[in-house]
Amino acid sequence: FMSGIQGVVEAYQSCLPKLQLYGPTNIAPIIQKVAKSASEETNTKEASQYFILLILTDGVITDMADTREAIVHASHLPMSVIIVGVGNADFSDMQMLDGDDGILRSPKGEPVLRDIVQFVPFRNFKH
Repeated sequence: FMSGIQGVVEAYQSCLPKLQLYGPTNIAPIIQKVAKSASEETNTKEASQYFILLILTDGVITDMADTREAIVHASHLPMSVIIVGVGNADFSDMQMLDGDDGILRSPKGEPVLRDIVQFVPFRNFKH
């Protein structure tokens, strides 16, 4: 775990040379993993940690239904998800995950408790 913005930058710089991009783009498993840690935090007496998951993706999510389910289940936990779409892929489906245009629902119709996702298409801000 990293602490603060400098910790995020150091982790990114450390990981970047080791990364190999590939598909499919399945995001639900990582959301579930962070949600598990956040859930464990809520069971402590202090509950002093808040989790921010930063996902950089160059592809469209291939497990959209599972991702929606994971977000809905995580929406009551002390966590947020920031998804940055890099490249020229069609990220229009990603906007659904970001609750700015309406309430995200699981495939079963269950609504999120709160909007925990922010999607950012990097190409809109790279200059």
